[in-house]
Amino acid sequence: MDPVSYQQVRLWSGITSIGLNLGIIWSLAWISGFTCDEFTKNFVLSSTILLLIALGISLANLPFDLLVGNSVERFAARTDETTGQWLMDWVSLRLGTTAGLWVGMMIFLFMSTISTGSFLSLMGVLTAAIILLFLMIPAGSPAPDGSSEKDFQCLMERELKALGASQRQIRWHDNGDLETVNGCILPNGVLSLSLTVARMLTPREAALLAFREEYYRRSGMWLLNLGIVLGWTLCGIVLAKLYPAENSIQAALGGAAIMTTWCFLALFIWPGLSRAWMRQADQFAVRASSASEVVKLLTKVESLNATDLSLSPAKTVVFHPIPPLNERLKHLL
Repeated sequence: MDPVSYQQVRLWSGITSIGLNLGIIWSLAWISGFTCDEFTKNFVLSSTILLLIALGISLANLPFDLLVGNSVERFAARTDETTGQWLMDWVSLRLGTTAGLWVGMMIFLFMSTISTGSFLSLMGVLTAAIILLFLMIPAGSPAPDGSSEKDFQCLMERELKALGASQRQIRWHDNGDLETVNGCILPNGVLSLSLTVARMLTPREAALLAFREEYYRRSGMWLLNLGIVLGWTLCGIVLAKLYPAENSIQAALGGAAIMTTWCFLALFIWPGLSRAWMRQADQFAVRASSASEVVKLLTKVESLNATDLSLSPAKTVVFHPIPPLNERLKHLL
């Protein structure tokens, strides 16, 4: 499968999945307005219904998750993970997302019953919780002594020192792919890398990419990113509070529908800022190297990640937080 077809399947599967989620949650929010008041006043029953709805939404997403998470990856020979192994990973992941959706709906249910003063206190608690979750993003595991990743890491750290990059803890995670390389410096300062980095890149290339990520730390962009996430989420919660619900279950589902729509709307607003940051980070990497080396490295990474290099301007503006490769290279040469 060529990169264009590969990315097209992933893109349209994602769009269809988002549309399905929006349709389901808004339909349920509308239908719940006709629920008997006595039925919704039973807290245990209401919370159980919301839990079943959260489970149902997760199951409705299974076909799309399976398509882009395993089927297409296997067809494109980009993973050796069996469908059974993928399903086990999916269950563990979806347990967390289902719990998160249920907790979110329970928060919206609770918000419908409290005063303005209590709501402001709740917003303070939610602010602290969002910041804590932002700082607790999983980084991966240390490379075991004697492993190939540990040997690679030692060589990479020498290259990082030569480039003048900050010395950071390095953690490794399995992205389930045979070729796709990814990594970032997390809010807690840990450098998280996929295992494929050690297999597909040289220590010099990995170090240069890590140095590029230093731009987000040194420029303070990671703090701005936290502010955007926090502000956007809190605004969505306020909008959810304003939903004219007929009962507590509708308040929960209506709040979830508004937050889902609000997050979808973010896809049309914030990618432009991300693309600007990406170009600045590329130019930052040139400081420690040369334009030709950075161009060669970015081209290699895009090839490994099977990026669609024929994106139209419209698709780039609407769906992609990463600029097309030709645009990135144009700003470097």
